[in-house]
Amino acid sequence: MGVLKRKQESEAVTLKLPTPLKREIEELKSRAEAAGFDLPETISAAMWRLCKQVRAELDGVRSSRKTQGRSSASVENLS
Repeated sequence: MGVLKRKQESEAVTLKLPTPLKREIEELKSRAEAAGFDLPETISAAMWRLCKQVRAELDGVRSSRKTQGRSSASVENLS
């Protein structure tokens, strides 16, 4: 097991954020860089976690809809 990690390709994305949030991120980025930390990497890791949560929630909604669709079809067939 190695300790070296490969550098991942990255690509810029554009997101619309509320102005106060953008200012907060800019301030935190400056402070993090001054302290020797990589805020963009931290935000990227948090975005991965958020994407997994959103995917799980959407998969749950899709499963729920399929289940609801089956139960309503079953009720219709009974009448």
